[in-house]
Parts: sequence; C-alpha cells; structure tokens
Amino acid sequence: MKKDFHPSQLRPLALLLTALFAPTALAQGVASERELAPVSVSGARSPLDPNLPASTFSTTREALQTQSFLNSEDALTYAPSTTVRKRFIGDRNSNLGGRSFGTTQPARGLAYVDGYLISNFLGRFDAPRWSSIAPEEISRVDVLYGPFSAIYPGNSIGTTVAITTRNPTKLEASGGVQYYSQNFDQYGLKGSYKNDQESAFVGNRWGDLALTVTANRLAYESHPMTYTTMVAGAAGTNLGAVNGATLDRDANGNARVVMGASGMQTGVQEQAKFKLAYDFTSTLQADGMYARWRNDYNVKNQTLLRSATTGAEIWKGAGNGFVQVNGVNYQLPTMAPQKGLEEHEQIGGRLRTRHKTGWNYSVQLSSYQVLTNSLRQARVSDPLASGIVTGTDTDGSGTGWRTFELQSTYTPGGNAGHALTFGYHQNNYVLKNQVFNLSNWNNTSTRTTESQNYFGKTEVKALYGQDAWRFRPDWTATFGLRIERFRAYEGSQFDTAAALTPQVIHADRSASGTSPKLSLAHNLNDDWLVRASLGRGIRFPTVSELFQGTRNGTTIYNNDPNMKPEKSDAKELSVIREVGNSNLRISLFEDDIKDAIFQQSQLVGAVTVSTVQNVDRVRTRGIETAFQGTDLLINGLDLQASLTLSNSKTLENSMLPASEGKNWPRVPRVRASALASYRTGLWTGSLGVKHEGRQYNTLDNIDSNPDTYGGVSSFTIANAKLSYSLGKQGSLALGVDNLTDKRYFVAHPYPGRTVFLEGKLSY
Repeated sequence: MKKDFHPSQLRPLALLLTALFAPTALAQGVASERELAPVSVSGARSPLDPNLPASTFSTTREALQTQSFLNSEDALTYAPSTTVRKRFIGDRNSNLGGRSFGTTQPARGLAYVDGYLISNFLGRFDAPRWSSIAPEEISRVDVLYGPFSAIYPGNSIGTTVAITTRNPTKLEASGGVQYYSQNFDQYGLKGSYKNDQESAFVGNRWGDLALTVTANRLAYESHPMTYTTMVAGAAGTNLGAVNGATLDRDANGNARVVMGASGMQTGVQEQAKFKLAYDFTSTLQADGMYARWRNDYNVKNQTLLRSATTGAEIWKGAGNGFVQVNGVNYQLPTMAPQKGLEEHEQIGGRLRTRHKTGWNYSVQLSSYQVLTNSLRQARVSDPLASGIVTGTDTDGSGTGWRTFELQSTYTPGGNAGHALTFGYHQNNYVLKNQVFNLSNWNNTSTRTTESQNYFGKTEVKALYGQDAWRFRPDWTATFGLRIERFRAYEGSQFDTAAALTPQVIHADRSASGTSPKLSLAHNLNDDWLVRASLGRGIRFPTVSELFQGTRNGTTIYNNDPNMKPEKSDAKELSVIREVGNSNLRISLFEDDIKDAIFQQSQLVGAVTVSTVQNVDRVRTRGIETAFQGTDLLINGLDLQASLTLSNSKTLENSMLPASEGKNWPRVPRVRASALASYRTGLWTGSLGVKHEGRQYNTLDNIDSNPDTYGGVSSFTIANAKLSYSLGKQGSLALGVDNLTDKRYFVAHPYPGRTVFLEGKLSY
C-alpha cells in the first residue's frame, strides 16, 4: 500500500504555479469565476447560479472547436478533477468521475442541457444521455464541484454539468462531416474500426419567435469491450488441441486463458431536436424543446481459437465441448451475439421572467421517456445464430423520468444586498424491465414466457432557499438550506432462475434529509479572491440500486431494496487570482462521506457477481490547481491546465473490514490535464495531454495487475488537432487521439490511436 503524500509529489505543482504566475497579456474570452457572475459568450450565458459558493470550470464552443470534440461528453476531457469513461466513439455508457468518486458511481454526478435533466439513474452503469445532445448545438459547458449550492439536488455531491445550446439572434446554419478510423490489436485480434458522423444546425429569429433545429447521425464500430476466458474442465465433446489462446493473468494476478473477443458493437445513432422560444414581452419568455434519439445496433464476438490440425475456427457447438491448450482441457463458453434497438424521447417547457433586478420567477417541466429498449440475445455462439434459434429479449420500454422546478429569485439593484433564491423541485424515476424467452431470437414477436422482471419507482421532493448576502463591497456570505423527501415504491422482482417466484414485492419506504450550506468569499484586492465553503449533500439510492437485480448469462447483479442514502460533508478553501484574461484557482477540498454507495464486482468461477452495498465511511482530501488563459505571452496562444493531488481512503467498512485504510476505487492520487492551442492566420493547432495515476477497481485493492483487461490503468495520453479556417464558410481539420497508441484499461480496454478528418460549413 502506498504512503500518504511525499514532498516530492508537490514538485510538479510548484513548477506549474511558477509558470502560471508569469505575466500574461490582455485578451478576450476567459470564463471568470472571481466575480461570481455569468459571462456572456456568443449569446449564451452561463445557466449556473450567478452567486456560486463553489468552484467551477467553464468552456465555450470556440474553445471546444480547437480540441478533439467528437461526442458531447468530449467537452469534459480537460475539465479539472474530471474523467469520463468513454470506451468508444458513441458509447452510451460514458460515465462521469470526479474529485471523490469513480466512474462506477455515476449517480454522484448531475447533467443538464438548457436546464433539462439528462442524468440517467435507471441502470447500474448508465451514464447521462450525452447522445441526446449533438456536438454541433453546444454553445457552452459549465462544471460545478461539490454539494455547496442549495439549488441543486443531492446527486450534486460530486459534479454538476450544465450544457447550454446555441440560441441565434438571426439566421444561422452550420453542418459538419467527420470520419474516424482506429486500428486496434490485442490478444492476437487485429481490426480496423471506422466511424462517420454527420450533423446539422439551423436557427433563426423572427421578431419575438425563435426556432432552432438540429440533427445528428453517427455510424459507429467499436473494438472489443470484453474478452472471453475459459475454465479448466473435461465434459462433453473433445474438439482436440487448439492454437490462438492467450495465457496471461487477470487484474488480481490469477492465471487465465483468453479465447475470444466480445462486445464489438456496430450501429447507427440518430438524433433530432426542435427548440422554440417566444418573448411575450421584453421580460416574459416561454421556451420548449422536443428531442428524439434512436440507436439500432448489433453486438458480435470473435473466437481466437483455431484447430491445431485443420486451422478452422473453434466455437462452442452442441453439447458442453472442451478443447486442449498445452495439454490441459478447458471448457468452451458460449459467445452469444446480441441485437438492440433504443428509441428515446425528451419533451420540456419553461416559462420565466427576466428582470435585471428585483424578483424573477420560472417554472420548468421535462419528461424523458424510453419508448423502445429491446436487447435480444441468442443462446448459441455467433456462427450458429444465423438460423432460427432460441434466445431472450430484455425489454426496458416504459422507463424514464420526469422533473418539475418552480423557482423565484431576487437580484438587488446595487453592489450590496441580498441575492435570494427559493424553489421547489421534484423528480420521479420509473424502472420497468422484463426478460422474455424467444423461440426465434431474431424476432421479438416470437416471445413465449417471461423469465424475469424488475419494477420500481422513486420520487424526490425538495424545498430549498439560498441567500447570497454582499454585506460589504468586498465580502459575500452565502447561506443555503435544502430539505428533501425521498420515496421508493412499487418495487418488485420476478426471476425463475433465482427462485424469486412468485413475484417478490418490496415494501415501500421513505426518508428525508436536510442539507445546510455556508460559504464566505472575500475580495482581497482587484486580483485576488478567497472563498471558504461548507456543505452537506444527501444522495438517495437510485431506483436501479434498490430494485434492479438481474441474471444474464454469466453475469449476476444483486440489488438492495434497503440501501441507505449516502451523506457527504464537504469542505473547500479556494484562492482565485485573475490578471487580464488569465484565471488561476487553487482549492483545498475534503469530502467526508458516510454510507457511501458502491457496487463491487468479483469473479466466482465463470460468473461475474456484482453487489451494491453501503460503505460506512470514506474520506477524500486533496488540492486542485486549475488555470485558464488566452493570448499568453504571444497573441494566439491559449492554455488550460489542471493538477489534482488527492488521498481518498476507506476509513470504515463493516461489510469488508479488509478494505479499511485502502484507496477508494477509481480515484487516482494524481490527475492532470493540459490543452494548449495556437492560432496563426488561418491555421489553429492544439495539443492536449491527460494523465491519471495508479488507481484500483476493488475496495480491498487486491487488483495488483492493473495493465490488463479487467484492471484499471494509470495512463498518460496525448491528443492533437490541426485546423484550417475557410473564413465564415467553415473549416477543415485533421486530428489524432491517443497519439502514442497507448494500451490502457478501465476494466474495458480504452481505444487505441484514432485518426479523424473533419469538415464544417457555416452560414
């Protein structure tokens, strides 16, 4: 086990601070948090509270165009203390990780687009619905750290992401085409995986009426997401000696035999969105949106085994066959193909007043519905599934969530006074999942019997208030309180394989929580701001953590209908320096969490068993340094950089005492990123570097072999992009992600070197 901080670990921080305090030139466009006020960029204002009592990161459309920006979640690539588990272009499960939580805890992050919630708390690893936002429509992205604002729900105990889309004031149109190619080679399987994406944006304003339309299409292929292993055994038909198997060790150091690549996805995602806004008066506006998203995909597998005598591919056929590798018999597993179809719909509307001072009011409603979610799987391996064979259909149609927000704010007319916010919030999540047997896995109309299901609903109602009181010109105190009421109801499970028959009905339950917030900010002078913040956040368990217990082939998920909410007591001390258009922030932070919710997976024989549980106490302490600046030293040179050193430990865990004193999973000791771009004439080039240090995948840190499938690697990767401007007509670009073709893992393998070409037109 590694020791706590050593002074040598602070050397990179000292060097970075020396560089950041160097003189900088004046320019335009740095998102500022010193004045605690939103910044107007290309017509899009920050949707965050203008009196934020916590640290933020902001980036704009112009900045995003200089980097690799293939999917919407790429906007967070260089955000401080942030990671996104993006396994391939088009990954719907690009989970968010932050200062004190890893990518296996997605419910500690909130994501909004134009104030509409896109956080998906309906599955164990379901990320925010990034795919419901086309990169072409994004104007600005803001990130808020920690549970310090009373305005945001309890899931904000980690990170809150607010995405703002474009709102043109005149006729505006743009579109783009991107082509990507990745060569991937692992365990003897070499492949070239290609993607293409087309997008379009059109918007206009006619007096008081504004309309925008966006469309996006992504055709994607992924490299293997998992690998299939064999276990020793001697039953069924002996297929003889084989070649192609790889003997290596898993993340825990145990010997294993890899015989196939699994989870290779190909598909097409399509998205369309309509936004309307109407100004009834100069201070009263209504707006609404409708979005539709569709994903039609296949999941295939590939055996690596070849007959030692004939060279033919070896798959599991009839019976429980086995093969010989180096004279040892191994059972052949089934590598079943899948076909999926997803159709989602989001509808939202808002009515608000917009007075510069005094009272404003808003009411906002939204609904996100899963219209179709069908995942069919054969009961045989790929080559045998081309005919009429049996299978299963996992149907999640009917799940979704609804939100309602009623808010009033008061803005004082001068530099001093009370800036008030009061509101009521409600969200409802509905989980509905059924598994049916199919007589023909290619046809959903051939359903026979239901083999398992799980249902459930959750509801959170909240009242909140916040007062940002500027009691002196250089002092602001922020007081907040959020009172939440949680209810879980109509939960049930049915599973013939697990003997959960007849339907098991879970008792309804309710709980409540109170989250106080306090912050004090002081402007030392024109360049410096110091802010101290305290906040409690209560994150109630999601509907999937409570009720989604499933069995699927060799995978078992164990839920807990009695899961406790996790409580975060967070502290932050920040120093912010602004000179010209450069911004430097140094933050000391601590996050002390009781009853942390975590899902632990372990391999039991050939079955992966995942169990969600409460961990009594986890504490994370760290220091975060973040810098943003434009036209540094020379015109055209922009830089954003961050360095986070953290120490995240499990302090108490009665469920697994061996984990006490160990590192919290997927929170590295060191996390750093930097993106530099340079504009000269019609050319813009950028180079980005991202680093994450040693991290673990298990609570007791027994995964001693991180750089393999199933492990969690430390890594340093570089991304580059070169763009040529066509003026107002558009641009051309060439980019490379993972320049050095680094092989690294987050249980799943991350992508290798990816080359992309991009062309954009605008009007």
